[in-house]
Amino acid sequence: MSNEPETKYLGCLFGGAIGDALGMPLTGRTRAKIAEIGTVRDFVTFQNVTPVTIPLSAIADAEVEEPLLPGQWTDDTQLTLALADALIAEGGLFVPDAWAHALVQWLNESPRAPGLASLEAAIQLRSGGAEWDEAADPEGGGCGAATRVSPIGLVYSQDADMRRRYAYLQAMTTHGQPDAQAAAIAVAEAIAYVLKWTLDDLAHWDGPLFLQNLIDVVSGHSQEFAEFARCLEFARSLLIDGIDVETSVRVLGVSAWSREAVPAALYLVARNPYDFEQLMTDSINLTGGAVESIATIVGSIGGALHGVQAIPARWRREVEDAPRLLETALGLYRARVRFCGPI
Repeated sequence: MSNEPETKYLGCLFGGAIGDALGMPLTGRTRAKIAEIGTVRDFVTFQNVTPVTIPLSAIADAEVEEPLLPGQWTDDTQLTLALADALIAEGGLFVPDAWAHALVQWLNESPRAPGLASLEAAIQLRSGGAEWDEAADPEGGGCGAATRVSPIGLVYSQDADMRRRYAYLQAMTTHGQPDAQAAAIAVAEAIAYVLKWTLDDLAHWDGPLFLQNLIDVVSGHSQEFAEFARCLEFARSLLIDGIDVETSVRVLGVSAWSREAVPAALYLVARNPYDFEQLMTDSINLTGGAVESIATIVGSIGGALHGVQAIPARWRREVEDAPRLLETALGLYRARVRFCGPI
């Protein structure tokens, strides 16, 4: 199987969108409730997840649109594509004002199950009430900034300083809590880490070492990230001690809080990255809570590791707007080559 860089970029975007779409109808359910349905391996619809139109006028009501269909994705993928578009438009350079414009454009195009921090920041930006570095909710600690960060990890895969700085900046535009910013850096770092691996290298995969690398990066970036780093250290200790996966996921937590969803997702990757389909079904069936966000992160990292050819054809065929995912992934690859040179 080909393991060229382009296939990994495609795998990252397709993997994230597929994880989002697989998890979308299960969001908010407990692991036990998901188990009652049976093992989920394909796109399904069990509950209504709807886009909303946010009015320009503060006195108007938001309009709820038709529920999402199987294979459609949520705001996690919408914002991943928005960030990717902003990078591509600037030739691979992260420009904060361009990212702020992309957030406003997302707001104007019916956000799907939007996270509160991103939604409120985008409203602030659209109204002109704040600049890009003033719009974030100081209490915004959700995982949204981590679920969308994959384009940063891809474009700056070989420039650690820029990768970490821009992962932080795109996060702090919407999320003011250090946990959310640390989580975004960790996911961008994870994507850059696995891009260097070939399929043959997987025989030597070391999950605790993978997590230790992320701990070192987060801890070294800012003292404010110490609490998030401790959550990653806990995930690493669970893996080293051989605690069963069901218990590990339960004690790590699966809420949308960055301290829970992101360490849980990174733990799942560290534990069993060898088969993309199994990695994805684990992220759907063994979690609960913020299923779509956990699966988005797992799918992005797993896709960047394995490449698009490892993603089952049925998922690639049935996920929403595959041509756009293809075009955007190749655009990111071209931007990366223009900005940083060939891989």
